[in-house]
Amino acid sequence: MSHRYQQICILVLLSFYCVLSFFIFKHYQRIDLSSFYYSTQAFLQGENPYRNFFTTYSPSIKILPANLNPPFVLWSFVFLARLSFSNALIVWFCFSLVLGIIGITITFRYAFSNQFLQKNYISLYLLYFAFFPTLMNFATQQFGCILLFFIMLGYYFYLNQRDYFAGILWGIIIAIKLFPALLFFYALKQGRKRVLVTMIVTLLIAVFLPVLSHGPMIYKHYFNMMNNVFWYGDDWNASIYGFIFRLFFGGEKLPNMSYLIPINLFYGVLFVILLLWYWRKMGPTESKPVNHQPFCITLAMMLFMSPFGWMYYFSLLIFPMMLTWFVALEEQKKSAKTMFIWLLCLFLINFPIDYLNSQDMPDLLVRISFFSSFFYGLILLIYLLSKRKKIYGNNEILGDGTKHYSISVIIIILTLGVFVPIIYYLIRLLNLHLNLGLP
Repeated sequence: MSHRYQQICILVLLSFYCVLSFFIFKHYQRIDLSSFYYSTQAFLQGENPYRNFFTTYSPSIKILPANLNPPFVLWSFVFLARLSFSNALIVWFCFSLVLGIIGITITFRYAFSNQFLQKNYISLYLLYFAFFPTLMNFATQQFGCILLFFIMLGYYFYLNQRDYFAGILWGIIIAIKLFPALLFFYALKQGRKRVLVTMIVTLLIAVFLPVLSHGPMIYKHYFNMMNNVFWYGDDWNASIYGFIFRLFFGGEKLPNMSYLIPINLFYGVLFVILLLWYWRKMGPTESKPVNHQPFCITLAMMLFMSPFGWMYYFSLLIFPMMLTWFVALEEQKKSAKTMFIWLLCLFLINFPIDYLNSQDMPDLLVRISFFSSFFYGLILLIYLLSKRKKIYGNNEILGDGTKHYSISVIIIILTLGVFVPIIYYLIRLLNLHLNLGLP
């Protein structure tokens, strides 16, 4: 990317993030941090944190969705409850931004050679901030950056034989979001017993800590709340369970709990099958050079197999996407099939579609097609990762001009992912100007 285009992209992205920050900090944007903040306050005061709360920081009082984070998350971030919501938001925003940058920097370090990074680091950071899931993670103030940081920093320690640090970081992130528990199987298959044991011990400690202050009742509240959640079919859920939910449920009415029993049984059987398939598809352990295929397919499968594989966690997929792109470049000498699948995968996981509840999707065909684009993109990535048992990092783009037509397509796809949110927020800004009579 030329210096001139870099400057234009920086200006556009910086302007968009400034507009987005305006909506967030002025409380014109509903963010998931709101539910989390009020839950931590209730946790601090010894009340039930797993219920619906109402906003108090904006002129119009609104009901908030329930917080789904496990008790350890509330225990870890209880310091936010001691701040006002505005100050807690600033702390969380900066915290997420910094951790996301650290996480993606580690990702770039393992994906590309040092020489390539020195020449293209600005373009790579632009691609990260232009990635639609990254945009939406900031728009919702979710945990995507924190996940990226803990998992990639843990991987850094893992590759450098710092087993205890890797196990602690991965144990903590499993306690925070549960679905990274597939890392247990990754460490087991790799024969890293010290990492595995450290992860288990860390997880058990993390699970037990909230009980010390609130007793076992805190988990009773948590599981009672989880039994009444019906968000699985929402379009940003890219997991197999989300697709199954969209396949059978949608429209105005919530599903009857009795209908979920056979669905959950089917999902349980499918989960075991997918786990066995994942175990077989993990490639061999190699350290010189490092075979990243087992770790990459673990990242993709943990989102696919989880009941909640939300799109705003897709920053985890940047690493496998980068490595499979180099695989596609290599195979392009013989066939363009892999590159076509890769570009289609990028298009689907970067497709700029707004969040929609499954109750607002009455049409079955639309639910399993248009509103399942992230699901299909994730399937394509898993397919690409399962094709090869060995995928290496520290890559360099060779000076063969015939290889690089895909870069133009990548830029177009990412531009689309930025353009739609920009138009959306500009319209909102105009409406806000007209409604409030701002100068």
